[in-house]
Order: sequence, then C-alpha cells, then structure tokens
Amino acid sequence: MEVILAISPILIVLLMLFVLKQSVVRAGIVGCIASIIIAFILPEFELLLIDIPYPVIKGLLTTSIVAYVLLFGILLFNLMNEEGVIRSFAALVAKSTEDPVRQVLILAVALSPLIESSSGFGLAAIVIAPILIALGFKPYKAVLISLVSLSAVPWGSLATGTVIGANLAGLSAQELGAGTALLSIPTFIYFSYIIAFIADGWVGIKRRFFEILFIALTLGGSVWAFSHFISVELAGVFGSMVALGVELVLIQLFQKKPLSVSQVAVTRDGATHHPFKALSPYLFLVVLLLSSRIIPWYKNFSTNNLVIALPEYQHTLPIIFNPGFFLFLACIFTIVIFNIEGNHIKISLHKTFRQWTPVIISTLFFVIMAEVMSVSGMIHILSVNAALLFGGMFFYISPLIGGLGGFLAGSNTGSNSMFINLQVQTANQLGLSSNWVAFAQNASSSHLIMANPSRILLTASIGEIPEKQNELLNKIGWIGLGTVLIICIEMIVANLML
Repeated sequence: MEVILAISPILIVLLMLFVLKQSVVRAGIVGCIASIIIAFILPEFELLLIDIPYPVIKGLLTTSIVAYVLLFGILLFNLMNEEGVIRSFAALVAKSTEDPVRQVLILAVALSPLIESSSGFGLAAIVIAPILIALGFKPYKAVLISLVSLSAVPWGSLATGTVIGANLAGLSAQELGAGTALLSIPTFIYFSYIIAFIADGWVGIKRRFFEILFIALTLGGSVWAFSHFISVELAGVFGSMVALGVELVLIQLFQKKPLSVSQVAVTRDGATHHPFKALSPYLFLVVLLLSSRIIPWYKNFSTNNLVIALPEYQHTLPIIFNPGFFLFLACIFTIVIFNIEGNHIKISLHKTFRQWTPVIISTLFFVIMAEVMSVSGMIHILSVNAALLFGGMFFYISPLIGGLGGFLAGSNTGSNSMFINLQVQTANQLGLSSNWVAFAQNASSSHLIMANPSRILLTASIGEIPEKQNELLNKIGWIGLGTVLIICIEMIVANLML
C-alpha cells in the first residue's frame, strides 16, 4: 500500500496530462500540492509541518539556476530571431543541402548537441526548432525533432550534471562520463533514426541509412573518446564538432546541386547575414564558456567571488561562472554586432518573459514535488521496494529509476542529486556493479529530460504550438521509453560480460 501512496503524486501528474488533458503548469501545481498533502497527512511518510519549508526553498533555489540560464538563453534566441539571424541559419543549411534528412543530420544530430553541451538546460531545442520551421518543416514536426535532438544532455552545460553525479557516486568525472558515453552510443543511433523518420519517413531512412548510422557512430564514438582521453567537460562540444564536420564533408563530396539562398526565407531587409556573422553569437558563447573552464585564474576567481552559497540546501550559484552569465554577455554582444534598435530589444524582452514565465512556474512545482518526495521518504520507499521485489534484477531496472528522475526534475543535475547515491548504495547492498548502475542512472536520467513537461512546454511555445503540448508529451514519452529500454538491454549485456 505504501508503494502506491509513494508513487501517487507521479500518477496524479500523468492523469492530469494524459487523461484530463490539462496544461503542464496545472499538472505541476496539482502534483506538487498532492505530494505535500500525502506526505504530511499519511503516517507512512516522514514529512512534518516544520519540514515543509525545506523542499519548497530548495525547489526555489534549484529553479533559480534554471531560470537564470533560460532567461538569457531565450532572450538570445529572440534577439537573433528579431534580426532575421534564424532565417539566415535556415538559408545557410538550405544552401548546403535540400535533402530533409541531411538537414536534420546537420541541425538535430550534430549542431544541437554542440549548443546543448555549451549552454545546457534544453536551450538547443529552442534554437533548432525555429530553424527547421524556416526551412519549411511544419511546426509540430520541427518541435518534435528539436526535442529528440536533446541527445547530449549528460554533457550539457559542460557536463555539470555528470560532474556532480560523479562526486555523489564516488567516481571520477572521467569514469562516469566515459561509461555514460558507452551506454549512449546505441541511443545516439536510435535518436538519429527517429529524427530522420520524423523528417522524411521510411523513404528518407532508406535513402540515407548508412549516412545516418555513420554520423551517429561518429558522434557517439567522438564523445566517448573525448570523455575517456581528454575531458568530460569538453567532450560534448568537441564530439559534436567532429560529427558536424564529417556531415558537412559528406555533403560537399556527394551533394549534386545545392539550393540557392534566394529559395529560402531571408531577413526582413531582403538579404541574409554572412554565415560567420550569423554564427558569431554562438561562437562567442562557446569561446567564453570554454575559456572560463580552461583559464585557471578566471575559474578560480569566478568560483570564489560573487557566489550565492547555501550549504544547508546544497545550493551554490556562482553568478559569473554559470552559463547564464555568458548567455547574458552573448545577448549584449548580439545587440552590439547586429546594431539592434531599442524597439526590437523591447519586443524581444516582451516575447522572452511571455515564454519564460510558464516554463519557470511549471519547473518550480515539478522540482518542489520531486524534493517533497525525496525528503518525505517516498523515493526511498520506491527504490527499496524495487530492490526487494527485483533483487538481482535491480541491475536491469535501474535505468527506469534514472529515467523517472529525469522526467520529473527536468535536469540531469536534479535527477542525480535525488537518485544516484541511492542507486549506488542499493547496488552495493545487492552485490551488483555500482559503477554500471551509476552509468545507467546518468544516461537514462539525461535522455528522459526531453520528455519533461516543462521542456516540452518551452519548445512548443517557441514553435507557437502550445496547444499541442499534450500530444507532444505523448509522442516524446514513447520515444523516451524506447531509450530506457535500450539502456536496460545494454545493462543485460553488460552483466553477461562482467
């Protein structure tokens, strides 16, 4: 009975979303309130009145990090969109190839992981979706592709979640990163074929079957190699650069006749921006982020100054080291280099707050719900009972627990904070490989973030189809479940090889 009660907040959220067809914001609010009431009233759980402020405050603090990054990430997108830069991206891709499968290989399979690895928090989806729409993809299809493109979340925001997960699991960042990359190679292939199918159906897959496989393997192999031999923090950035370069070379070698730029959308003054200028805000962002991580004096200064630290809530926000700060600088850079007028800045700010507000509200309530479930012992009850019920089979179902964390928290960092230590301890108690369980936790939680309701709401808003959020959630949910099943199968194979 206590297991049913422990999982009931999640069931209520699913009921609100899939049966009652309520918005993500409403589902988050109801799920949050339900978790507090159940944990407070029922004796099976350990939440006292005096305990309630802790998960609420911790949820607010966690959401503040997301809000910081998303605010300037969305603003950067709107500034670039207002100046026609997104349409210039579309023109650049269309000039390279008219094949929809190759277009999504460039944007969704290669470029999206680069953007996600640099900035994190699902910002890649809100960049990719408008470019796909400008290329002629229908908004629903474009949003769906951009959500599935969030394949490099373990290395998002320069692998912040993976580094934190490694510390909690007692592993080196290199070990957890390389292990996660190994498990993610089949998922990269899976996502690539899903993206190609959405773009052009079975016809597109048949036409580019081996090219899709080659690019997916290039991405997965490069990310693993950089994670294992160079740096986990930089693996996503450089791995995706390799994949992007390889795809562009293949197009250059085999493309018959590229489209003319005049055949695609252009900026409002009738001319596209130069490719380097169009890319410059993101190049500027990547350079700043990489410099901040590899220049010792700046890293030391920025992590010890202007830092909001609340140890009792395990919360640290280094203001000038967080990706949000560099996104803010990228916004300033964009305003200057494109000479954006004050009126257009106001329009961009208005759009940003309109898109940002519901996402942050829904994120806040989902994070508070997850924290309440953690503090009250609901998550512990679910994990312990899973261990008792499945015994040695826990090794194979650990990806389901990680995936649940990613779905709820919408953050690899949040999911690892809730689950990775518990998963590792359970594995040790059962005499299972705790390292592989940690790999599965990190990979599955990351790959299920694309199904997080707040992420879907944000991307649907950017694609101007917020009314499709429930339909998108249903589709992405099934795709995400396929990802978890792949990782479960990999765990079976890994156990046979141990």
